[in-house]
Parts: sequence; C-alpha cells; structure tokens
Amino acid sequence: MSRTSDSCPRVLYHAISSYQLLEVLLHRLHVHPDAYALLILPDFITDKYPRYTRLRRFFDRVVLFPYTRIPHGNEAQIRADTARFARLLLPEGPDAFSAVYVAGAHFYFSLYLLESGVPFTMFEDAAGMLSRAEELRAALAAKFPLHAELAAKYGLLDGSHPGIGRVICLKRAQTRELVGTRVVDFSVEQALEGLPSKTRKRVIRLFLRRKIRTGAEAVLLTQQFSNQGVLGEEEQLRLYAGLRDGPLRGMRLLIKKHPDDPLSYETVFPGAEVIRAAFPAELLPYVFKRKPERVYAWDSTACENLRDHFIICKLGGTPHGGQTDAAGGRFGLPAPDGGASAAEPPDP
Repeated sequence: MSRTSDSCPRVLYHAISSYQLLEVLLHRLHVHPDAYALLILPDFITDKYPRYTRLRRFFDRVVLFPYTRIPHGNEAQIRADTARFARLLLPEGPDAFSAVYVAGAHFYFSLYLLESGVPFTMFEDAAGMLSRAEELRAALAAKFPLHAELAAKYGLLDGSHPGIGRVICLKRAQTRELVGTRVVDFSVEQALEGLPSKTRKRVIRLFLRRKIRTGAEAVLLTQQFSNQGVLGEEEQLRLYAGLRDGPLRGMRLLIKKHPDDPLSYETVFPGAEVIRAAFPAELLPYVFKRKPERVYAWDSTACENLRDHFIICKLGGTPHGGQTDAAGGRFGLPAPDGGASAAEPPDP
C-alpha cells in the first residue's frame, strides 16, 4: 500500500485468532478504508499462516508481537517484558494512533495499553463470547492459569476495564441483552456480504487460492478442545468417533478443521473429505463451487456468522469447566466404566 503514516489518520489493530484476523480486516475495510493502518499479530501465527505478509495488501504495516518470548512467570515480569517488546515495535508509542482496536484483548499487549493510559476499543474474543466471559476464562485457565487470572483481574474478558472505551461484538449471539453506548454491534457475516465482489474475492484469496469442489452433503466443523487442554487428544477423537457412529452415521461429510485443531480425522472418518487449508469458517459461504446445505458443530462460535447461508445443526455445548453428563462421562463421552454417551442427534 502507498499511504504514508504522515499523510492520513493512523489506526492500530491487534488480532490473535483466525476469526479475529478476518474481523479486524473487515472492520478496517468498512470503517477506516483510507487510514494508515498498522496490524499487530502474534509471532506464533506464522505456524498457521506462513505467508502472513500478504496482509500488506490491506494493511500498511504488519508486525509480529513476540508473545512466545514472554514467560508466564509473574505479573511484574510479564508487564516488563510486554512493555519492552511493545516499545521496540512501536517506538512512536500507541498514543500516536487516532484509534486503537484490540481483538484478543486478553493477551498481554492490552496490559501495555492500560499502563500507557491509552484507551482502546476491544473486539469480543469470538462471536457471542462477550456474555460468556467465564467460559473464556475457564478455557484459558486450562493451560495458562496466570494468563487467565490477569485477563479476569483487568476486565479484559468482558470489557469491563474503564480503559476500554467501547466493545465491539455480535449482539445477536450473546446469551443476555447488552445495552449501553459502549457496546457496538458488528457482524462478520454482514460485513463480508457488504463488500464489493472483487474486494471479497481478494480477502478470500488471502486464505484460499481456488474454490472447493465437493460432493458432501454437510460440513463438520471441528473444535480445538485438545489444543486448549479441555480434552485429551484421544478423548477428542473418541468424541468425533461417537458422532460418526451416531448422528452423522452414513452422511457424506466435508471436514473443516478449526485453524488451531492439530488432530487428524482420516482414521475417524475414513470416507470423508478434509479441507487442508487453514481459514476462518466464516468464509465458508463463498468458497464452494456447490455449497453443502448443512453445517454440524459442537456449539462453534463460527456458526453465529453462518446462519444466513447454512442450516446450522449444533451437536452439544462446549465443555469448558469439565461438566459431567448423566452417564458420568464428560461432554457426551462414555464414562470410564463404559457408561452410555449423552450425545443426542441435533434438530434438523
């Protein structure tokens, strides 16, 4: 891009997940199309998107924040390391930007902004998660308890910190009504639909080079339960084997893995097609030659931005907190003594 930081307003974006990356990209295109825009991504995103530099087609500058170099030791050390790296990446300081938007606000960059006294706008972590902050805390605490503790302490899960000026979320996906001028509604589904066709194709090509051909009748979205530490890898595979032998028996499936799901499903679903590319599920309405009618998922937040394009079939709730079902197992898994699964087929 040809803009210079001195010739127009400057905005800063921060994103962690695939969904958040798409979200801030769409927000930039709709709200700040003419601004000089800096995007901060985590250094570990290169594992998932090694060609992340292509984002410079939409952002004037893209930098990697070295989160993997910050040990989860104690709060003072985390704050000091975060501030040191932030000053290296942003020598001009965050107050040089007219607007700062943070998706993945529970990550440590937000602590630096609060310490600097720079107000920012927070995006909810995923569609519907603003009203489910305790679920987010529990999922984070499963592997990173100190990280979860700091995020809750400073109101970075529900946007309650006074240093957060506004909170952007998908209002229709919340479990309770959110009111007040601080809460701003934003739909990724509508933002994608509202782009000019050529621009939308450019966005999709960041993740996929060509459309997907499939004879599947339904898409199965997997979750990253094992990666989050909520389930073990074998437990997660047993979970999906239960679906194969239960509500999804005999169905022609296309498996769309969560971008952070490391597991392989070829042995669980030997006849199914598997999408190899990592991309946000919210792009699914636009990536097929012929689109399957249904999407199956375990309460995936991505489904909230697919409702206008697919029949959504939810297979159950999210197990953050390790609930026990009536059979004594977790999340519809058989109990250790062989008890029956509590998983039920979805309503069509």
